[in-house]
Amino acid sequence: MKKNKTFFKTLNLILTGLLVIFGFSNCEPRMEYGTPNADYSVKGKVVNKEDSKPVKGIRIGYGNYPGPICMYGVLPVSYTPLAADTTNAKGEYELTQNFTLGDISEDDTPVYIQDIDGDENGLFRDTVINVNFENATRSGKSKNWYDGKLTVELDIELIPKKEGDE
Repeated sequence: MKKNKTFFKTLNLILTGLLVIFGFSNCEPRMEYGTPNADYSVKGKVVNKEDSKPVKGIRIGYGNYPGPICMYGVLPVSYTPLAADTTNAKGEYELTQNFTLGDISEDDTPVYIQDIDGDENGLFRDTVINVNFENATRSGKSKNWYDGKLTVELDIELIPKKEGDE
């Protein structure tokens, strides 16, 4: 009888030790890795508003700007491009960036347009356009956290700078 009691005490201690080691080590909150994301794409053509000719050497980009956007489409001083594309000789561009759900607003996403080639094709005003992805064309397969590609077609007319414009 005493041997049975000792055996069960030892067994209880071993099982308690195993429960402490393995049972409580897995009591952390469960975390899922991944964030819903999609490729957001804006494509189209950039033309001169005065003569409708294509303009090359224009940078189109998503940007990161802390704070409100200045009035009249003027680029903020601390604008930092996240993703950018430059127009080709036909004025065409395609800007694509993968964003997570919290990084981009589908109804009001700023796209920055800058003349970066100097006066090679004339000088144009820098501007900001808000793009709405609410009715974007969806393509690609959704898989796990990836939601495919959302594309908006946007043709842009740039206003040439006049003398005295900053």
